[in-house]
Amino acid sequence: MVIRILFLLGILFLSACSTSPDSKGENIPDKTAIQGGQNPLKNVQFLSQQIEDQPSANLYFLRAKNYLLLHAYGLADQDLEKALRDNPGEPAYLDLSAQVKQKVEDYATSIDRAKLTEASELNSIRNSLLLAQNYFITNQNSLGRSYLKKVESSLLSEKERPILKAVKDFAVSDSARLYSLMNGKPSDESPLVYVYYEQGLSSIPALKYQKEILQSWKKYPMDPYFMRFWARFLVKMKKYEQAALVYKQVLKIYPKTKSLQAELVYFDLAKQGLLPTKRKESLSDSLVNPIDSISQN
Repeated sequence: MVIRILFLLGILFLSACSTSPDSKGENIPDKTAIQGGQNPLKNVQFLSQQIEDQPSANLYFLRAKNYLLLHAYGLADQDLEKALRDNPGEPAYLDLSAQVKQKVEDYATSIDRAKLTEASELNSIRNSLLLAQNYFITNQNSLGRSYLKKVESSLLSEKERPILKAVKDFAVSDSARLYSLMNGKPSDESPLVYVYYEQGLSSIPALKYQKEILQSWKKYPMDPYFMRFWARFLVKMKKYEQAALVYKQVLKIYPKTKSLQAELVYFDLAKQGLLPTKRKESLSDSLVNPIDSISQN
């Protein structure tokens, strides 16, 4: 009861934050901007100040929502763990955490929290799609197909429908086939862009690939996957010192997942001239992100 009251007080605090000048004469974000993710970078800056003064579960949750829009998945995950530590049963926190845990390749926790969301008032078609993705990625195909049947395409938004198709294709194929079906580069907001950069590393002309990945990274400078694809491109170009600096940035904002560890081993082999002739596993097949959570779109 006390936790619920604190959660509501957090909402009331935001309701009081209509756009108004702060002590420096700058406008602070209003409730709609913070909750809706308008100008997420400014929202993160504002929420960070509030958290420094008086941290709360709801403020961590709101900052995590905005971090997710910035593709800062590792930072969003850290904030949600803090929010859930203080309020472990809050459905909104569990729902967002299920999406973020998928982003950081913690599929088991993502499934657990999505199942808790499924049992709450926040259950949605998007949550069923998230569960389907996780089950396919963890080779629980029967469960994946079961959840796909729950997703009615006509109830999805225009942005979500291509993701559903990608999940279905991925369920019976792999990222190479998804790439072959693309007509150009997907938007940077689409999880399919990760498939594009993964598969395109060996087929897109170097200058075009460099231009596109740098544009994507410039748009989302905290996206760990854009950073990783850029680092892999540098490795391909034998720019090992530059690649090492990029990987160092990745490790500051993203957990050292199984796929990232494997990628770093690959990088180390490349530096030593011991690169295998063919990688056994593609990044986009080992990561969730080709059929990523569509929550922020």
